[in-house]
Amino acid sequence: MPFIATNLTVLSTANGFTLWHYRTTDSRAETEAPGYFAADADRVRVGDVIMVQASDGSTMLSLRYGNLTSAPTVLDASGAPPTIQRSANFPFSPILTANPEARAIIFDAFPDAIESGASIPVAVTIQGNISNITFQLRNTAGTVLATLSSAVANRRASVLFPAQAPGGGYRVRAFNTADTRVRAFNTADTNHATLSAPFAIGAPPRLLTEDGGVLLLEQGGQLLLF
Repeated sequence: MPFIATNLTVLSTANGFTLWHYRTTDSRAETEAPGYFAADADRVRVGDVIMVQASDGSTMLSLRYGNLTSAPTVLDASGAPPTIQRSANFPFSPILTANPEARAIIFDAFPDAIESGASIPVAVTIQGNISNITFQLRNTAGTVLATLSSAVANRRASVLFPAQAPGGGYRVRAFNTADTRVRAFNTADTNHATLSAPFAIGAPPRLLTEDGGVLLLEQGGQLLLF
């Protein structure tokens, strides 16, 4: 719809300045187009301000040379309401205190001779706040053969692994685990672990007998010495 002169009325005037009001069914974009108010150029002057009440909101336009209006100041618009955003910087400097605690899992020495068919004794001494130890018996390839757990008492923990076949390269891994019986220790550090030195399991000793200057095995076979 084109400009309607009768809809442009004076709100206030002073010192050569006039504040106008204009109501229209046109959109804000249409009223902001160049030359929209040109038809009333004999009444309006450069520097006047027109408050436009359009179909999709209200704006305030400053009149410039050649009946062109400045960039509008939006007073009201359909759609999302205006919001006020505020930001601030708050100084924040955390102060952390900690008490270091040494923790260690120290293996006892293994027996000099572990026979096939006998249980394997494993014991450790504990330093620091550790409540439960899990032990893993591994072969030379690193395969876990058995797993046992023991609660720590008087800084000690021990288990007996079942008998294994003769061979070398056996090792035991001991690591800190939660004691499910005590809620306070349910978040133990499982990365805290120790691996024992390798040990071997040998065949049991055999009884040798002598018969006419010949050494015999327990089962009666001859023993040949080279």
